[in-house]
This record gives sequence, C-alpha cells and structure tokens, in this order.
Amino acid sequence: MRMVLLLLAAAATLPAEFIQVRIEISQMDCLTCVQTLEQGLKKMKGVEKVVVGPQNSADFSLLPGNKVTLERLRDAIKGVGFTPRNAYVTVKGRPLTGEGQWRFEVDGIDKVYNLAAPSNDTIRAIRALDGKSIVVKAVSAPPPDPRTMPSLEVESVVEPR
Repeated sequence: MRMVLLLLAAAATLPAEFIQVRIEISQMDCLTCVQTLEQGLKKMKGVEKVVVGPQNSADFSLLPGNKVTLERLRDAIKGVGFTPRNAYVTVKGRPLTGEGQWRFEVDGIDKVYNLAAPSNDTIRAIRALDGKSIVVKAVSAPPPDPRTMPSLEVESVVEPR
C-alpha cells in the first residue's frame, strides 16, 4: 500500500507524457534481431531504458519531460525492419469531450488520441475527471491508416493526488 501511495505521489508531479510503453513486435525471431533493435532504440531522445525481449516486445522506460510519441516509437521499430503491434502504455494527460467523442490529450507532446473504455465503470471514472490531469494505463493498436487518429483503450484510471 505504501508503494502505491509513493507511485501516485510521483505520478502527480510528472509533466503530461508517456511514462512507460511496451510494444509488441512481430517478425523478430533471432538473437541478432533483438540486439539490433535494442541498439537502435536506445539512441532515441527521451528513452531512459529499453529492453527488447525474446517474447517479441520492447519495454521502454521514458525520461521525465520526454516528448516521445507512440508514432515515433513505432516508426523507429519499422525503421529497423520490424512490425510494431499493440502498445501497452502508462501515460499522463487529460480526458476531454469534444464533437461527441472522448479524447485524451497528452499535453507534453501536444498529441490527442481517441479514448475508449471497455466498461461502464471506467467510462464513469473518466467522465468524473473530464479536463483534469490523470494517469491512465491503456492499449493502443496501430491505426490501419497513418492519417487516422490513434486510439487509447483505457484499462485503468488513476487520479493523481
């Protein structure tokens, strides 16, 4: 319980940004592939640590104040010759309503994502926090078309205190 309170307190002081990201990767089937990808991703500005695992994923810990976007991470993975899939993220920003649809604004990168939630309880929690800075854990599938606004499907919501 004490650790959870410390994490919540730390999250409340962070600027709006992606905090952690795990991206599933297909077509990564050898040790050399893992090493090549890890070396390329470690050089990205804003990345504190990246671990590419044999379970076909890359786990990113991002520096406070980073300007990293999911699109930039996915493009870097593509640039090394692999295909990024779903991203599992912890991100700070604000849920907003507009044009009859929920969106999530990540202020630090001036990026907006469509926002979806799998349950009515999660939707109610998001509505209660409209416009407030929160941390969400969410899943983002790569958009089928790069011109399409990416989405975040919220798994859980945390209101920083």
